[in-house]
Amino acid sequence: MPSLEKVMQQIEAGFYVVPEIQRPFVWRNTQVRDLVASIYDNDPIGGIVYWEIPSKVMGDENLKDLFRPLADDLPLENGRYMIIDGQQRLTSLLLVKRGEITTGGRKRRIKLYFNPINETFELGSRRIQRDPFWFNVTEVINSADIYELIESQIQRFGDESLRSNPRVRGNLAKLHNTFKTYEVHLIPAELRYTDDFLSTFERISRIFVNLNSRGTRIKMPDLALALLTARVRKDLGESFRKKFEEILRKAEEMNYSIDETVLIRLYSAISTGTTRFNDAKKVLEKKSGGEINNFLIETEKSIELAIKLLGDLGIKSDRFLQSRYLLVPIAYWLHRDVISKERMISDEMKNNVIKWFILASQEKRYTGRLETDLLSDIDKINQGKGLKGLIDNLRVRELPLSALDEDYENRHLILLLLLYQKLGTRDWNIEERPNIRKISEIGPNELQVHHIFPKEFLERRGYDEKWDNFGNITIISKKANDAIKYKDPRKYLNELKSVSSELLEKHFIPMNENLWSVENYEKFLEERIKLIAKAIEKEFGIKVLRTEL
Repeated sequence: MPSLEKVMQQIEAGFYVVPEIQRPFVWRNTQVRDLVASIYDNDPIGGIVYWEIPSKVMGDENLKDLFRPLADDLPLENGRYMIIDGQQRLTSLLLVKRGEITTGGRKRRIKLYFNPINETFELGSRRIQRDPFWFNVTEVINSADIYELIESQIQRFGDESLRSNPRVRGNLAKLHNTFKTYEVHLIPAELRYTDDFLSTFERISRIFVNLNSRGTRIKMPDLALALLTARVRKDLGESFRKKFEEILRKAEEMNYSIDETVLIRLYSAISTGTTRFNDAKKVLEKKSGGEINNFLIETEKSIELAIKLLGDLGIKSDRFLQSRYLLVPIAYWLHRDVISKERMISDEMKNNVIKWFILASQEKRYTGRLETDLLSDIDKINQGKGLKGLIDNLRVRELPLSALDEDYENRHLILLLLLYQKLGTRDWNIEERPNIRKISEIGPNELQVHHIFPKEFLERRGYDEKWDNFGNITIISKKANDAIKYKDPRKYLNELKSVSSELLEKHFIPMNENLWSVENYEKFLEERIKLIAKAIEKEFGIKVLRTEL
């Protein structure tokens, strides 16, 4: 088995490339840290499965877009080995060695530190970076002389004890040497190659799926994406993954940053009528590349219409969603009942979308029983029961008043955004007079959560509870939030009222000015929650169960 030092040399020479079927580098820095700790302890990190690429394949200009380097600056033309399993581990090692890489156009950094006294690894924090006994791992493994590294640390921190402690010198040397001598288990894939490279490529995708479907390292939807990419490439010579990622980029431009797993579940539903991977896989394996691509076009139409619909209702960004999977049944319903039937979205449909979204968010749907609930909701749509079927599927049909008397979460922000859109609620940036914008007219990245009684204002007065209570939360622009900062509510609410009482009423601020005093904070929360509850019933037809707060 080759040493890690030799493998790292090959990586930086560009010898290892990744097939397009695989997802990009997604490991979190905590996973990278644990990988390094395993290497230091000489624990196994699993085998790296690769296929030696025939030279005529890498020399074929028509096939080059089937591969990508581990990092964007590595020479693709030097590719010799296709990584079938192990991309995340090899890219992590490159990240640690360099401290920073760019992959897929995205920059990744890591500041990983090693304490030679207790032999532990931690990600950089202010505390760790100020402690002389924590050494930067990138500096250690690239150091030409451990003694010079220690001296440099002494000059930086002024701690002479580093020089005389044998554990410092010994374990730093151990880490440095381990990254040279650790044996990497490389496993060659024995594949018979013919001139039909795309058939070989499809087989490689199946090996990748089989290797990963036995564990939890890669989610099932990612494996589906690998299979679809290989099939379309074989049949049409086009990149399914590239088109798939373009849809994700378009969604991000619409302020919805959704991940692959959300979109592949929607694709699965549209193409097969189910979100269960194993069932969908059996159906999709029988489809041609053309059919697979056509389903992707329908998926794109559906997700874009879903995002536009939610934006029209007041939810203009995924950062306000309780779960991003809430997009899936809405987009699938649009595909089945609107796009395919060439229907318009009626006001009744919009009202049902709002009702379902509020109740599903309050239920925290898809944050627990994802597979079961999502499959059940897709089945309701398949049965032709549409939005009413989705509502009937919910376990929460009414809201207890106590659900509004909690620290706020995204499910509470959704309520406010939907209400503000319906009521035409305006921002609190009075510098825009006389044409103060509505909340719905402000870009989602400009919006901020505002504490009506500012946290610092409450803290200075000894009130250390219920800062984040939903009754103390509204949504306004960053400019308005910055202007208010730590002001006494009595002062700035009166200022807003002098401009127009509507500015307060449509944010559900109780008009009794006595409640704007910190002494009456609890009563303020109680009254504002009741005003919000009343609006929910009136505007959305959702019953709020009246119980005393």
